[in-house]
Parts: sequence; C-alpha cells; structure tokens
Amino acid sequence: MVNIEVIKDNVSKLKDTLLSLNIDSIFLEQDGNLEKVFYEDEKLHELRSCSKVLVAMAIGIAIDKEMFMLDTLVYPVIKNVVKITNKNNIEKIKKWSIKTLLTHTTGYEEIIMSAKEIKEKQLDTNKIIDYALNVDIPYEVGERFAYNNVEPFILSVFFQESFGINLADFIKENIFEKLDIKEYKWGNYGKYCPGCTGLFLKHSDFHKIGKLLLSNGKYNNIQVIKEEWINEMCKMQFETPEICKKERVLPKYGVGYFTFISRDGLIFRDGSNGQNIIINKDKNLLITILSSEPDMKNVTEILRDLI
Repeated sequence: MVNIEVIKDNVSKLKDTLLSLNIDSIFLEQDGNLEKVFYEDEKLHELRSCSKVLVAMAIGIAIDKEMFMLDTLVYPVIKNVVKITNKNNIEKIKKWSIKTLLTHTTGYEEIIMSAKEIKEKQLDTNKIIDYALNVDIPYEVGERFAYNNVEPFILSVFFQESFGINLADFIKENIFEKLDIKEYKWGNYGKYCPGCTGLFLKHSDFHKIGKLLLSNGKYNNIQVIKEEWINEMCKMQFETPEICKKERVLPKYGVGYFTFISRDGLIFRDGSNGQNIIINKDKNLLITILSSEPDMKNVTEILRDLI
C-alpha cells in the first residue's frame, strides 16, 4: 500500500529538481494524516483549470436543488446573450446539454479560449462568448472529446442568466463558506465568472477541494455535496483514447465531470503551470500540488514510482 511517509521522503530527496520546476508546495494526505512538503507562508495562487472542478461541484449542488437537470439544454437561455453568425454552429449548439458541457463533448476540434489564445489574438473577454460560439464546431455533439475552456464558461453564463446569480457567488455560499474558505480572488469575463480559470486560493484551501473528492463530498462531517454526485464526477463518463498518452505518469483514459480518469484507480484534475489534485479512493490518498511550471508533465513526472 502507498505510504505518505515513503512519498514524502522520496519527494524530499528531489528537492533540487522540485526547485528547478518552480514547485511551490505539495500536500500529501492519507487516512487523515497530512504532510506538507516545500510549504512556506500561505499566499494566493492561481489554480487555472483546476477551478473547473468547482464548477462541476456547483452543478451537482444545483441539480440536487432541482434548479435544472443533466439533460437540460442551455441554448434557450444563452441564445439571448450571444451573437452566432456562424450558421453551421447553431443546430449543434441547440443540442448542448449540461452533461455535454461537463464532458467536453460539444463538437469542437481543439481547445478554445485558452489564456494563450486570448493573449495572442487580443480577444476581448467581455465579448468572449461571441467569439467562442462562432469558432467552427466540426463534429457532432456527444461523439468526440475535445478539451476546452468554453464549456465551464457556458455553464457559468447559463447559470447566471437562468437564476440571476453569478456562479462564483453560488460557489461561495454553497462550498467556500462550508469549507471555511474566506480569502480568494475570482474575477469575471465581462459580468460572468469564467469558470475555466481565474481563481486564486491558498494551498490549504485548495487542498480542501481535493478532500471533497476524496471524502465523497463530506468535509468535517458536513455533507457539502451529495456522495452520488461526487461518484458521478469521479467515474468514467467518456473514454478519451485520442488524448491518452500511456507513457505519462497520469495517462488520461477518460473523463468524469471536469475530472480525468487515469490508471490504477487514480483520478485527477490538472491546471496550466502544474496545478494538480490527485486522488486514489481505494488507498484513501490525496495529493495536491501548486507550481509555476510551464511544462505540466514535468510536475507529475516527479511522482513516477511514488503513486
């Protein structure tokens, strides 16, 4: 069985490597025992795409509140706030459901709305929805996985337009307050929470998000999110052979709801520059990593033979 003391000792031996990879801190937790490696003063750190997991959690809470369902279509709500001039896209966007968005099976060919694309094309984030929904959508809805930043943003737009509540405020009330997360930053794209990025948390609070996944939605004996929804988030919803690189430490065999399903019972969520939540429920193991390393695979490479 994996032992966090062994992991901690081996990670500590890699100190020079970790420093060269701009790794800020690693939290290791197993059976309630927490070890913090290369952890110094608390500071806000951008999570990048790890913020997507909070969107999926919020969607589960909203479904439990009977605000909508997995098969709810988003087009009737978002059509009033977007200008779709690419007529070939409209019939496909009309088929987008909550589940379609949670599994990145909307029909795109490649990533849209990345930070790199926004910077290089000087895209106006106040009008980013018009751009994103007019990029060609060549594939049929529900047939192909393509990782994207569009989907969590559309969920955010749908949520706010449906209920008049910014998704970040809903997450604050229903998740952050229950986890005693008080200090964070999460800006908007226009008037909407990006969903896909932009969230800054301290590592101790970031780790709490991972604990919700590991502990089936429970934190300090409070059921923050229904266990059934966490199970759905962490099970194979769609296989992704086209992106699976078996040589990686964490090959992506498929997706849950804004999570990746990997080998040997490992489930993870990663973000640009090497942010990671890694869990193994069978071994009651949680690893969270915050870093500033552009080559993400180098960050998880340090865990080879350790998990």
